[in-house]
Amino acid sequence: MNIEELYRQKLMSADDAVKLIPDHSTVLTNVAVGHPVALVNALVRRQDSIRDVELFYVVDLYDTDIKNIHPESGLKVDLGYPVIHRRDVQEGKFYHTPVRFCDAAKVFLERKVSTTMHLVAPMDKHGYFCMGVGADYGLSAMRMAEKVLVQVSSTVPRSHGENFVHISQVDAIVEAEQQLFQLPDIPPNANEEIIGRYCAEFVQDGATIQLGIGGIPNAAATALVDKKDLGVHSEMACDTMRLLWEQGVITNRKKTLLPDRCVFTFAMGSQKLYDWIHDNPGIEFRGVEWVNDPYVIGLNDNMISINGALEVDLTGQACSESIGHLQHTHPGGQLDFVNGAYRSKGGRSILAFESLANTPTGPVSRITWQLKPGAIVTTPRHDIDCVVTEYGVAMLKGRSIRERARQLIAIAHPDCRDELNFQARKLHLL
Repeated sequence: MNIEELYRQKLMSADDAVKLIPDHSTVLTNVAVGHPVALVNALVRRQDSIRDVELFYVVDLYDTDIKNIHPESGLKVDLGYPVIHRRDVQEGKFYHTPVRFCDAAKVFLERKVSTTMHLVAPMDKHGYFCMGVGADYGLSAMRMAEKVLVQVSSTVPRSHGENFVHISQVDAIVEAEQQLFQLPDIPPNANEEIIGRYCAEFVQDGATIQLGIGGIPNAAATALVDKKDLGVHSEMACDTMRLLWEQGVITNRKKTLLPDRCVFTFAMGSQKLYDWIHDNPGIEFRGVEWVNDPYVIGLNDNMISINGALEVDLTGQACSESIGHLQHTHPGGQLDFVNGAYRSKGGRSILAFESLANTPTGPVSRITWQLKPGAIVTTPRHDIDCVVTEYGVAMLKGRSIRERARQLIAIAHPDCRDELNFQARKLHLL
């Protein structure tokens, strides 16, 4: 096989590449940073000449031309994690498919994805392109798709793991440089620093950790600097992991599953993060159906999972994705890691958040006697383990409703405890 000649045969413009997408089909792109902007914009330019094409992706980090899709268009958007286009999802302009992250590959198999589009690093001498910032569900979808389109950019790091596609599997190659999205560095506030210290108390030397993004995971990472030989098995590679690696805290030596390697399914962070990922044999990306499988997660002893929530009721139901009935974010792999950490020998899962949320009408308690009407239960009460605020820790797993209510009220904001006690007694929770 002459891969250079094959490359020339498949090289084309983005506008020509998207002409390979059939009508009445589903198109899928990678999560977050791996979203191929040139291909997406080219598809939007064809919106009036296609019929019944659905574009599915998770996390709209880039300001693409999907904002220009009109109601009569033959192109529809299914957006998993709305950031830029949150209002478009809430108002019904774009769709939203509820899906547990570990199940995404199987869901796409059932939906018969016909075309996948990927942002990749330049081809190597063996004919392989690398999806450098993540395998996520893209790898599995690619294997079942009829057409595979890649956008090649030198900005994409060349990472290790199961995140490669050979040129023989690719139908169209588009060369278009893309500046990778970078998350701003937002330092934790005082409350988040307290919460981070509480979370760090659960992490023993040699534990394996999963952290998300935001002030609390950043604060937890800062509080872990004195730990030794931590390992990583996490949905997302983020800068907190990089910093702990550089400080010698993360070594992966004591991991019981894939020791000596950090395991991720996608990455999102700074340019320093992407540079850290590039050609680093201590980092592996694998498909989300494997990384987020609760059984696989549980093979890591002493697995500590730290995630957030928007609100938790007094029985332990956690909503982490909606404000009332309005979709606010995506559940991601929260429940995957809640369940996986519980399977782990010595494992724990933590939902951590500030006790008050700032809203347009003023601060409200995140610990509430009932979830807002229409709120989505992301983590059911029978799965929840530990809840942390700046006022302490509530250990809920295996506890009665009465004990849960007492513990959660104790870590709620002091200004809200009287009302919570009143409502709890009214509902016979206390």
